[in-house]
Amino acid sequence: MKIKNILFLTALATSALFAQSGKALFTNYCSSCHTTVIGINESGGDLTNVYAAPYAEDIINKLKTETNSKAEFVLFVKDYIENPDRRKSLYSKKAIKDFGIMPSLKGAMSYEESTKLANYLYSGYNKNVAVTAKSPKKSPKTVSNGEKLFTYNCSSCHTTVIGVNESGGKVTSVYAAPYAEDVVNKLKTETKTKAKFIAFVKDYIENPEKRKSLYSKRAIKDFGLMPSLKGAMNDKEATQLADYLYHKYDK
Repeated sequence: MKIKNILFLTALATSALFAQSGKALFTNYCSSCHTTVIGINESGGDLTNVYAAPYAEDIINKLKTETNSKAEFVLFVKDYIENPDRRKSLYSKKAIKDFGIMPSLKGAMSYEESTKLANYLYSGYNKNVAVTAKSPKKSPKTVSNGEKLFTYNCSSCHTTVIGVNESGGKVTSVYAAPYAEDVVNKLKTETKTKAKFIAFVKDYIENPEKRKSLYSKRAIKDFGLMPSLKGAMNDKEATQLADYLYHKYDK
């Protein structure tokens, strides 16, 4: 009888030891996509982190707005992590296109564990982060249409870091296309005037060609030729984008 009791208590202690907290479940199953930075985006002049999926805190805040109670929040999380679906998504078609639909975690957690994870997201996420002194609030920044056009059409290739290169002992950011500031500075040198700069940008984004490129054959081979944006903007919008680029990196 004593041996049975000892075995039972040992099994109970072992299961308790390996029972994961909500935080541990989040770390194991969610954090690599929803909190790990994979790059930096500088579109619009502000440095922002880039993730493999929407940032966890943003999801939590959106879902709290969409649901009316903690019970609804928990039910949504438990259902969605097992049965992710476009129709249930909190995000737009563009976000789904960029990130894809999250893979199902069906079978990865028990009923109790998924409940624990959902409760942690609702009540415990970021609760233990040290509070730092808040910097003075800045007045809301007015975003121009040119900046919006740049963010939507250009920033993912020309400002988002996709890796780091350490060749020659120097750590440098790697982009999917030449970095926007470098392109702007080169073009200003080549065109001499704002009018010529704008005319070049408007022509090139619609009709990109090797012979018009500011870069060498090697760069074209590495990056490829930029895809045409013909039809993506009207003439006024293309002018707004070019004007924004001309002044974007003014000191």
